[in-house]
Amino acid sequence: MPLNLLRTEPATLRLLFLAAYGLGLALEWLLDALNRREARRHPSLPARFSGPMFAGRIDAETYARSRAYAAERLAFEGAARAWTAALTLAMLFSGLLPWLDALLFRRCGDGLTRGVLFLAFVIAMPALLRLPLSVYATFRIEGKYGFNTMTWGLFVRDLGRAWLLSVGLGLPLLYTLMGFMRYTASAWWLWAFAFLIAFQAVGMILYPIFFAPLFNRFQPLEEGDLKTSLLSLAQRLRFPTGGIYVMDGSRRSLHSNAYFTGFGRFRRIVLFDTLLRQMEGPELLSVLAHEIGHYKRKHIYKQLAASTLMLGALLFLASLALRWLPLYQAFGFPTALGPDTAGPPAVGLFLFLTLFSCLSPLFAPLQNFFSRKHEYEADAFALEAMQDGAPMQSALIKLSEKNLSNLTPHPWYSAFHYSHPTLAERLRALEEGLRSKV
Repeated sequence: MPLNLLRTEPATLRLLFLAAYGLGLALEWLLDALNRREARRHPSLPARFSGPMFAGRIDAETYARSRAYAAERLAFEGAARAWTAALTLAMLFSGLLPWLDALLFRRCGDGLTRGVLFLAFVIAMPALLRLPLSVYATFRIEGKYGFNTMTWGLFVRDLGRAWLLSVGLGLPLLYTLMGFMRYTASAWWLWAFAFLIAFQAVGMILYPIFFAPLFNRFQPLEEGDLKTSLLSLAQRLRFPTGGIYVMDGSRRSLHSNAYFTGFGRFRRIVLFDTLLRQMEGPELLSVLAHEIGHYKRKHIYKQLAASTLMLGALLFLASLALRWLPLYQAFGFPTALGPDTAGPPAVGLFLFLTLFSCLSPLFAPLQNFFSRKHEYEADAFALEAMQDGAPMQSALIKLSEKNLSNLTPHPWYSAFHYSHPTLAERLRALEEGLRSKV
């Protein structure tokens, strides 16, 4: 049934939105409470983390710091969620957005610029108002636990570059999207879908070459035994690569990571410089084998396929929602019913995405399930490639220790918020894999 035939009173839709939004916040509050209760159940280092494998790495002091770090991050995320909710509700119910749209109509007429400026405002203003949260997280929390190495100058430069990049890429993207809505009638979502897929593909190729170097320096791994070993492993596993690069992650944080990026001859293996300082050769080889496992098991392509289907479904639903009168009326926008939209397209798109965001947390456990499944498969691939589980186990323990990972999250909190299995879960899976080979 077309959405414009659904007889929903604007007041009813407002109440439904508030109920859904409130339930989402209540769910997050419940998950936070469960995570705090789980932390209280483990005031001292659990026995499963005190064997010979953990000696000299995770001790009582490290565990205490990881618990304190997790608690402070949890409290911060709760406060950030409340601030974001306040901003969202204020934007929707204060009358600001209808006033803004009317102002843009008087100044810009009914052209593309009206919609572009409206969307630019509703994207940029919340980001600007959340900036103090980013400052606090970086310089207060990350600094307190010894992770932050970013200076104020670098923070401001990063922010400026990110905003310039957003404007340089975002405005043409918004004009294109508004153009599809105006000139391709009800088929706009198909044109937008095709364009965004192409834009994403080009972006994945250009990111390691042009965009990532705007924020970090990437140097080829220096010649030596480590580079020879890593390249030999990649060759043995038939992983085509354009090179192994070291990223200066330590300029901003002491957190560590590794990844590969790009396609074809542009594919690169990237190691954080912090990772090189923290791990020995066999551990780094196991990390590389894990990343290659993602490629060999086609996880990137599976994730791209899933995100493509999700994008198509989202755009199709948006095309229906833009023709639904109550969507505009519920939030104070005057409507002008036309053949393709019931009101200003940019307004309808923003309102639809905001309403959909109430439901998106419900999909998190499913998304995380598949992401964690991929991590298990990559670990299993690394185990097979190395023919030894010890280096991978050691690498995972070091990553957990150095990043002060929460060792005892509540299972429900983990299901909703963790895209990777916990340390205990990954070590258990590796041990089971080793036993199956005996």
